[in-house]
Amino acid sequence: MQRIPLEKIPFPKYTDKDVINSWKWFMSFIPDNEWQRRKLQIEKSIAVNFRETEPFSESLSDGTLIAIKDDIISWYLYLLDMLINEPHKYEFFQGSRIVPIFKRFGEDLGILKSIGGIKIRLKELIKKRRIEADALLFEMLTALLWAKNGYQVSFIPEKNGEKSPDLIAKKNGKVFKIECKRQSKTSDYTYKETEKRQKMISYIGQELLEKNILLEIEFKVEIENLPDNFLKLQLAEKLENIKPGNIILNEDVKIDAKFVDILAIKKHLKKSFVKHNSPMLNYLIANQPIDNLGFTCGVFADFFRVGEGEVNNLFISDISNAYGVLWKNNSKDSIWKKARDIKNQLNKAIKQFDPNEETAIIHIGMETFDGPSVEKARFDKISNTISKIDPEKTNLRWIFCHFFQSYSPPDENWVFDETVSTLLAYDNSIKPPLTSNFMIVPQDIDFDENLAHWEKPLP
Repeated sequence: MQRIPLEKIPFPKYTDKDVINSWKWFMSFIPDNEWQRRKLQIEKSIAVNFRETEPFSESLSDGTLIAIKDDIISWYLYLLDMLINEPHKYEFFQGSRIVPIFKRFGEDLGILKSIGGIKIRLKELIKKRRIEADALLFEMLTALLWAKNGYQVSFIPEKNGEKSPDLIAKKNGKVFKIECKRQSKTSDYTYKETEKRQKMISYIGQELLEKNILLEIEFKVEIENLPDNFLKLQLAEKLENIKPGNIILNEDVKIDAKFVDILAIKKHLKKSFVKHNSPMLNYLIANQPIDNLGFTCGVFADFFRVGEGEVNNLFISDISNAYGVLWKNNSKDSIWKKARDIKNQLNKAIKQFDPNEETAIIHIGMETFDGPSVEKARFDKISNTISKIDPEKTNLRWIFCHFFQSYSPPDENWVFDETVSTLLAYDNSIKPPLTSNFMIVPQDIDFDENLAHWEKPLP
C-alpha cells in the first residue's frame, strides 16, 4: 500500500469560523487528555470494524455508514475535529448531518450561551449522556430557536422520578412549557431492507464488477419476502451478454442496466485523487447524485493512504473496474412501514406535562432519508395521529414538526434543508408563539413555502 505524506496533497484549510467556534466551545468541556483517549478509541473502532480496502463496499445510505454508537457525542465532535484539523480523514456522509447543527450554534453562539442551564445540559451530554447526543442537541436547537424569537429560555432541571418538560420560555407575561422529542435517524425496517439488499448483491457482485455494470433496481414487493439469491435467479441468463436498457420487468421487480463509464472516471482521476467511500466516487460511478437513494458500489482500483495510520484515509489513484446498484422500493407495504409516525414521541411528550400548568408546546425532530413517497406517507400518518388528540383532555396547544435533510454532493462538504410544519392550533384566532420557526436553515433564505424539501429536486 503506497502512502503519501500529508504535506504532498494540498487539502484546503477549513475556515468557517462559526463551525470552528462552536466546536471549540463544546471541546472546552472535555480535558485534552480525556479527548485524546476518546479520539483513540474512536479510531481503533473504525480501524477494526470497517474494511476499507475490500472491493465490495457497504451500502452508502440508509444508515450503514461509518458510525460510533456507544459514544455518539464524541463521534460527532470527532467528525468536526477531522473537518477542521485533519480533512483527509473526514467522513462526508455523517459529517453532513452534524456540521450544519454546529454552524447554527456558531452563528448564534452568544445567544446559545445565554440560555439558562445550557452549561449544565452540555456537561451532562459530554459526561453522562453520550449516547443521547441527537436528543440533547435537538433540545439545544429548540432552546436557541425560542431565544432567537425573543423569549427568556431556560432548561428545566431534571428530578429523579418526576416528569417534567425540557424547557420553559417566557415573554410579555406569557409562559410556555416545551417538550422536545427526537426520532431516531433510520427505521429498523430500513436497516433490515438494506441488509437484505446486501445479501442479494453478494451473489452477483463479482460479475457486476468484472463487466462494469450499473443497475437501477425498482422493487414492487417487500424484498424481505424474496429469497437472498433473487437477483441471481433473475439475472442468471442476462449478465453474460447484457445490453443497456430494461432487462427485467415483472410483477416483482424492474431492472434497467447501464455501464459504468470507466474512461470518464480515469480521466477524472488524472486530474485529482478521489477518496474511497466518498460522494465524489459515488457520483462518478452512478453518474448522478445518489442522495435519497439506496446505493451499493464496488471497485477494483489502485489505492493509497494519506498521512499516518489507517483510519478513513484511503484514496484512489486509478481504477480498472467498478459496479453500482441504485435501489428503490415502491411497494406500498414497504413505503408504509418506513413511514414512521410520531405517535410514540407524542404520547411520551404529553405525559411530561402537568395539565394544570402553563400552555404546552411540543417540538419533534426527524430526518428524511427515505425519499418523497415515504415522506408523504409519513406526513399522512402524522396528520391522522394529531387529529385524534382531544383538546379537552390536554393543555397541548402547538406541535412543531421539524424535518431535516442533509445532502453530500460531490463538490461540497454538505448541503442542508429543513421543512417545518405547525400541526396543531386548537384556537385558530391565536397567533403561533414563534414568528421564525426554522431551527437550522436561515429563515431569510429564498424558498417555496408550498413545497416540502423532499418535493424539490436534489441539490
